[in-house]
Amino acid sequence: MQRRTYLTLTGSVGLLAVAGCLSEEQSTPKENSEPNADSDSETDSGSSSNTSSDSDHDQSNDCRIETEIESEQLYDEWKTVDAGQAVTLRTDLETDDELEIQAVQTDDGARPLVRVEDPNGDLVLETDVFERIERNITAQQTGRYYIQFENTAAMTTGQWDLDLVLHQEIETEVCS
Repeated sequence: MQRRTYLTLTGSVGLLAVAGCLSEEQSTPKENSEPNADSDSETDSGSSSNTSSDSDHDQSNDCRIETEIESEQLYDEWKTVDAGQAVTLRTDLETDDELEIQAVQTDDGARPLVRVEDPNGDLVLETDVFERIERNITAQQTGRYYIQFENTAAMTTGQWDLDLVLHQEIETEVCS
């Protein structure tokens, strides 16, 4: 009987020692927090010091998701488009991506018309012919979108400054 009691007590003491070491490793004080006043004394408040170290541990590992918008210039060029012709650009978008489209007439030539088709071939944007077109679309589905800048003039060439900017929400996990 004595041998079982000895082994049980030895195992319990070893387990408590390991648990105490783990508790001390996890409860390292923060830079701005004051050390625990009861850490050197052994009193009945030992259980309260474990509680505060657990809450310090929980606070130091609080994680949250931060969302920010990242922008990427997909296209930025001047294009000369003959009468009756078009320039078609394509880009892959994910759901909820925002695409900023800009077409600006740069000379006295023809004015552009802009059309955007989604991955299914459905028309999601069509503008009137105008000297300066600035539109934003939000992708309703993931896939390839087609952006067409068309010169609807019968005889006049158009020179345009064409820009496409992609705005995406990026989520990152931040832990303190």
